[in-house]
Amino acid sequence: MDVSSKRLVGWLRGPATGNSPIGVYGLVTAMVAVFLTYSIVATVSVVGPLLSTTALLLLSVGVWLATWAVLDVVASRTLRESEG
Repeated sequence: MDVSSKRLVGWLRGPATGNSPIGVYGLVTAMVAVFLTYSIVATVSVVGPLLSTTALLLLSVGVWLATWAVLDVVASRTLRESEG
């Protein structure tokens, strides 16, 4: 394992154990994504029967969970390749 892959593994593991750091990375990504697309989400929510706050909440949770899942898969594959 070279130096760059050791840094990547350390970054993916984070300060805690388990997948909680991955969840935090996903949450930060979701917050940035919702911040950048706020006006689009607010405009689209007017057309549908959802309140804009409900749409923002559902979008935020959905993006967070999807990002968490993708980062978890990437982390597990990266850690598996670096160990073997």
